[in-house]
Amino acid sequence: MTDPQDPLAQAPLLRVVHERHPDVDVVVLPPETPAPEPADAPVPVTDAALDAERSRVEDVLAGLLAAAEPAPAADPAPDAALAPRATWRSAPASHVVPVAEARLPIDGPEAGIAVGRTLSARLRADGWDGRLDHAGVTPLLLAALDDRSVRVAWLDDAVLVTVRGRDLPVATATARALVSGTEDDR
Repeated sequence: MTDPQDPLAQAPLLRVVHERHPDVDVVVLPPETPAPEPADAPVPVTDAALDAERSRVEDVLAGLLAAAEPAPAADPAPDAALAPRATWRSAPASHVVPVAEARLPIDGPEAGIAVGRTLSARLRADGWDGRLDHAGVTPLLLAALDDRSVRVAWLDDAVLVTVRGRDLPVATATARALVSGTEDDR
């Protein structure tokens, strides 16, 4: 049974099963070959489309932040950790998605509720469909419009606002450049 052509020689567990139960046929299939690239694979979007989607996501976040008008924090100096930031994240099947987020400091639950009401009103006014949800004990406001989404999470000391854009098909090299932050190389 040590013949290299014997498939059971490469599968010790199956060999033991076969030895203990010789009346049972053991079938070992050959490894699958990779699936060919589908003919109807999405065409990668242009750099202009990528820039437009990222800009749209940043604009939505900026509008929400402007509507929230957060109260000044105890430390009036700007904190880089609180500044809005936009990044690219990978999505399934050679797609990327722009994501922008900001952390709004709050002083207590009442302030968080006020910020939430303001953001909810702004989203409704802009045509977003929203609902309340929970992730464990964290209350969430989830909204969607045109394959984009907004997630507002109430934390102990802040409200986290995340805007996610549309999934965009791109070439693998472009996806790597965007997600790694070297997007100027695209």
